Amino acid sequence: MRFVYAVAFSGDRFVMVYNKKRRGWEMPGGRAMSSETDDDAVVREFMEEVGHWFIPLSKEEVPGGTVYTGRIGERIGEGEMQWRLFDSLPSDLAFPSYEYAEVLCWARENTTKEKRA
Repeated sequence: MRFVYAVAFSGDRFVMVYNKKRRGWEMPGGRAMSSETDDDAVVREFMEEVGHWFIPLSKEEVPGGTVYTGRIGERIGEGEMQWRLFDSLPSDLAFPSYEYAEVLCWARENTTKEKRA
């Protein structure tokens, strides 16, 4: 199974969800089901975890999955996880900070390009 996750922005701040099992903040995402595309999976996962639509702007294939950047969309219900908007990475992350830093830089760059277009 492939994984997908989203780096979603509201203005200059980005969404992270708190994973109780891993006791830390991470980007919303999960596994793509065999019956869905990565594009469909990232929207579904974001909706389930955050309770908002995800509006993809760009994506990048990585080993084992796809990373997306985009905008947080309209609220459509309650998300399964606690989420917050951040200006920078929090200290209590689910994974080591180096795993987020490069992706966050890529996401900011690609989201900014979309704003200018």
